[in-house]
Amino acid sequence: MNLTQVGPIINSFLLETFTLFLLAAGFFLIHRTAKFLNIAHGDYATLGAFLIWTLVSLAGLNIWVAMVISIVVTGLVAISIDRVSYKYLRSSPLALLLCSMGIGLVVRYGIFMIWGARFKKIAFALPNFEVLGMAISGSLIFTIAAGCLVLLIIYSLSKYTALGISARAMADNATLAESFGIDTEKTLKFVWFLSGCTATLGAVALTLYQPLTFEMGFEWILLIISVSILAGERINLLLLLGACGIITAGMELGLFFIPESYRMGVGFVILVIAILVRRVLKK
Repeated sequence: MNLTQVGPIINSFLLETFTLFLLAAGFFLIHRTAKFLNIAHGDYATLGAFLIWTLVSLAGLNIWVAMVISIVVTGLVAISIDRVSYKYLRSSPLALLLCSMGIGLVVRYGIFMIWGARFKKIAFALPNFEVLGMAISGSLIFTIAAGCLVLLIIYSLSKYTALGISARAMADNATLAESFGIDTEKTLKFVWFLSGCTATLGAVALTLYQPLTFEMGFEWILLIISVSILAGERINLLLLLGACGIITAGMELGLFFIPESYRMGVGFVILVIAILVRRVLKK
């Protein structure tokens, strides 16, 4: 088997791995710092993608300008939702989980009511390349570049800024961090903003090879939860990227035997396996 034959397989694997990483990065940060599973995270991603589509298709903005605006707006929406809901439920993990499910429904069907159910496409022209006889899509290059950018930015913020260091401290022990005078609410605002921003980037990567629909982000939530559980308890995005590679490989192999329409079922099986693996590793 030569590079020409394995090229499409490598392209597909890397594209899905980095797309999943971008979708999961913000969820992972919230999971580690706020200590709950934000089921609405995939819907934040969808909202960001629809904002980009609106700014490009209806307002006529440049795609890159629209992307920057949507990234910032989605980050602010994530903060706003936390301020009016999650903030008052911090002491109850179950209430937080149920609230996030409700917010996910509100966001998802709010998108449906505003933009409708028809498939949409973000006009994003990216050139393709050929290296050593292997075709490399522009979508893959964009997705890998965006993933590396997120890795670099979050690593730098968590290592060299006060808010980033505070987020790492909260991930290790939130109670101890608060006792040392860390402003946990300010830190969570920072993390929620990053969560919304990265979710939008993930949605852009996803819409490069899938149609834009109101349920697009939600369809990935099981895989997002899986990689977050598998990646461990510290804020380490390299481990998260590795977990994305493992989950994607398992999903790709599973789809050789299971139809594409059963993707959510495959995601659920992977989630169960991820939980069992984490249990074993903890022991």
